[in-house]
Amino acid sequence: MTTHSKGARTAAKVGINRANKVAVPMPGWKAVPPKDDQGYLDLMSRAIFTAGLNWRMVEKKWPHFRKAFRDFSPEKVARLSEREIRALMQDSGIVRNERKIRATVENARTILDLAKEHGSVKGYIAGFGKREGKLLEDLQYKFKHMGPATARVFLWSVGYPLTPNAEEKHWMKGHSEHH
Repeated sequence: MTTHSKGARTAAKVGINRANKVAVPMPGWKAVPPKDDQGYLDLMSRAIFTAGLNWRMVEKKWPHFRKAFRDFSPEKVARLSEREIRALMQDSGIVRNERKIRATVENARTILDLAKEHGSVKGYIAGFGKREGKLLEDLQYKFKHMGPATARVFLWSVGYPLTPNAEEKHWMKGHSEHH
């Protein structure tokens, strides 16, 4: 087996293709809108940390992520000091990716700003109505480490009714649990 075909099989398992075009809900993810901004930061961070990695590994570590990131309280995460961020980069219980860790802190700050303007992340998302293209663009603009597929995974995970793109429709044909 070539490295390329092994990588393609791995990509197929996690639901994101090599071109970062396909984003479907990971098995076990329930598309339930979070009750508060803490829940939105949790799911956004999960989508970010899972990008490019085996989702099962991230899922297994998620309880430790919650502890390390103060249960994803936007207020607490936004106030993490440089010393605390450096300590997270040494924490073997989480994925020690500096860019993703720093993105989580910045995204907490963005969520706090959105709460001032829209009342909550839920209010921010609702403000786009059915304009999912504009919402996807804005998520990628406002939030750190939020590429096209990660934005789609995040929206799937919070129950936003995304229209599957061509690649997602093709992938879903072979995975009846996502119909």
